[in-house]
Amino acid sequence: MDIFLRRYRIDMERKGKIVSFIKVLLIMAVFSVIFIIVGGGRRCLTLYNSDLAFHLNRIIGTENVLTHPINYTVFHQLGLGVNYFYPWLTILPIIWLMKLTHSIAVGYMLFLVLFNTITGVIAYYSIKPIYKNNLKSLTFSILYLFLFYRGLDLYRRADIGEYIAMTFMVVVFSTLYQLIMGKAKTWIPLSLGMALIIYSHLLSAIITVIMCCLMLVLTWNYEKNWKFTIVELIKSIGAVCLLSLGFLFPYFQQMKSGINPPSSENLSKLALGVTNLFNNSLSNSWGDSLYTIPSLGIVCLIFLIIGIVKTKNTKFEKMIYLLGLISVILSTKLFPWNLFQKHFALLQFPWRFLETASIFLLMYGVSAMLSSKSFKSVGLIICSIMFFYFSASSVENTVKASDQASSQNITNILSYDTSDYVPQKAVNNHSINEHQFFNGNNKKIKLAHTETSTKYIINLHSYKGAIINTPVLYYKGEKVTINDKELSVKESSRGTIEILDVPQNGKIEITSQYTKFARTGQLISVISFLVLMVLMIRSYFRTKNY
Repeated sequence: MDIFLRRYRIDMERKGKIVSFIKVLLIMAVFSVIFIIVGGGRRCLTLYNSDLAFHLNRIIGTENVLTHPINYTVFHQLGLGVNYFYPWLTILPIIWLMKLTHSIAVGYMLFLVLFNTITGVIAYYSIKPIYKNNLKSLTFSILYLFLFYRGLDLYRRADIGEYIAMTFMVVVFSTLYQLIMGKAKTWIPLSLGMALIIYSHLLSAIITVIMCCLMLVLTWNYEKNWKFTIVELIKSIGAVCLLSLGFLFPYFQQMKSGINPPSSENLSKLALGVTNLFNNSLSNSWGDSLYTIPSLGIVCLIFLIIGIVKTKNTKFEKMIYLLGLISVILSTKLFPWNLFQKHFALLQFPWRFLETASIFLLMYGVSAMLSSKSFKSVGLIICSIMFFYFSASSVENTVKASDQASSQNITNILSYDTSDYVPQKAVNNHSINEHQFFNGNNKKIKLAHTETSTKYIINLHSYKGAIINTPVLYYKGEKVTINDKELSVKESSRGTIEILDVPQNGKIEITSQYTKFARTGQLISVISFLVLMVLMIRSYFRTKNY
């Protein structure tokens, strides 16, 4: 009888969790649609003075990325190997949805609705073990969707990588805190969250690591089992390294060949003034068609001020507020960025730390301000959505609808050109951008060529010469064949593929493939992921923690 009752209680508890999950999922789906509507619908597709053209080329370029790392139809059809250097795993669903809907705009916006829904669910279940309160957790997850910095990333800057990475930051910070407080098995979701940040946006991964180290420092005097914490952290770090090899192996292998990195900026100059940050946050504007206005937004600014005046805080609230405050300082000129220019130049904008500042201050604000009374939560959610709408309006009123990406202007989008991640020899070489071919005597020649997502095809008819210097950028792993016979290649003096021993007639095909070294890293990552999944499932059935 006791066994029957225990099984009955377990079944009812499991059904209750499923019902609760469905409720949270539906609520997040509704607010995800509201997010798109309030944000101005297609406003997220604004091309003018944003990074959208770059990221759309990245997205479209992942069409066959699992087997062919280079897509020859994007980035001005020069064979840019951006997939080696910019994480692509988490943007794969976008190209699948674009293919499914036969529309760039519909596929992109459908992804945003689905991803925001997932983001809300992840935020809810990440913060719930800390808040131990359903209403607070639900409020946090909804407010997180309408966080000012997330809107800035998507609607003004069009930085889809950083936008996606912010979702997994909540997982990392919440599970790290739980690990510090002695909760077992949290190293698994911590590892997965950190790996997903790496597979979304490298700069966000660096910022996340910095803030995780600061969290460990701020909690050093907490009563806890340091031996347990260190062991669990070692497990997590090891798992993250193994999970990330699929991206890091090809990244470092190609970087050794001499690749031009993204431009570095003067950090001290681009750090925000404290007065400017305060005024920008009060204005709650993302900017206009010409300028981006980075800030905390009104909601997080209020939480920042409350933390200064509020005297009674829990250990968690003190720690998380300090992390938010430190993040704010790191985004401003208060921090001596001139001393770290050499090591952090690729960070480009110190105000990137506002993404972690926003997360920590939101965690603090919901924990410190809200009680079990729902009217406070409802009021805060309504205010956040209103502020989000006003931020979107500041951009929407300054950009024409014709400046938005669509299937009609795809040709112009795919002609987007950049010097980031090209071989250093190819930087500022106009002959490459003009798609010029040269023979062995360094004389210009005209050759018929076409491009597909996996091949760059050159048609030869009575070609005179043994060498062709192509305008296709050179990376390790590229292969050249003619009539299924492989040809010898080398890197030309301008950083492109130079084909040797060329016959007079035939169809030359240039394709890309992952090297054995890169495939080894990918294999290790896949196996590591499967092992973690087995451990997580086993942990669920043993302890019902997941």
